[in-house]
Amino acid sequence: MAITVAAPREFASKYIADGTVTIQGFDVQTMWPEGSGASVYTSAFRDPMYDVIVLPLSNFLIAMDKGLPLVGIPVFIDLFFPLLGIRVNKNAGINTPKDLEGKRVGVRGVAFNPAVWVRGVLTDRYGVDAESITWTTMEPNSLSGVQVSLAPNYKVDGVPDLSAALENGDIDAIFWDRGGPPATENTRFLFDDPLSEALAYQKATGVFPLNSMLLAKRDVLDANPGLGQAIVDASDKARELYYRDVADDDNHMGLPIKWLRENGLFPHHNGVESNRTSIETVVRYAHEQGIISRRMSTEELFFDGAK
Repeated sequence: MAITVAAPREFASKYIADGTVTIQGFDVQTMWPEGSGASVYTSAFRDPMYDVIVLPLSNFLIAMDKGLPLVGIPVFIDLFFPLLGIRVNKNAGINTPKDLEGKRVGVRGVAFNPAVWVRGVLTDRYGVDAESITWTTMEPNSLSGVQVSLAPNYKVDGVPDLSAALENGDIDAIFWDRGGPPATENTRFLFDDPLSEALAYQKATGVFPLNSMLLAKRDVLDANPGLGQAIVDASDKARELYYRDVADDDNHMGLPIKWLRENGLFPHHNGVESNRTSIETVVRYAHEQGIISRRMSTEELFFDGAK
């Protein structure tokens, strides 16, 4: 029976999804559901849809913290800078990051990967007290039905529609992914130049935030020695093609390709060592926010021998 591997039809992964790049040495079938990948994400906590799946990084950390029989493969499907996704209502009196304190801020889910990253960045870089903010969520999201913990002083509520709530002032700000939708008459970016803010964070920390990654059922990797590395190798080849083919006027998770290239952020490599600083940073952020119970080492997150 073929090993089923999730392959989103975007960025470098599309070259695996369409068969341009194959995973050598194994009988593999690449798959992806029609429409959103949300069903793949939520299945990880019940019965993963495929033998190798994609998960947002914070979801993966929660799964590992719960002791689920999964193991990471250091292939990172997409990267982003969450500072680009902060939108505020123009009437909320928010002009600086510190002005978010005491406000009501929307996130797709309280442990939504961009929310974990942006809370950490705002705390580290701007001294924002994240526990003073009321975090407003919306269902469904990538952790719907999953019991998620949070630091005890965090406040959480919900609305049916985050975009409408920001537009009419029911919430004061939103943390989106992929840069978020365009600003409207009633909303604007928190930062006048979010790309400059993102680059300053990257230069100060060495972190290029990771959004989603591959992981596998542990018993599948155990039964197929070398599968994890074969997937990394194929993903590396796909990434080479992606960086060769993607045009300067395209974008990656809301980031202009030309800007990424000019600032030395593309090409970006898979692997544990190439991403150790970013992995350790999001583990710290997730632990500080109470989303995971302990700071796991990078090595215990990935298959034995992952480099």
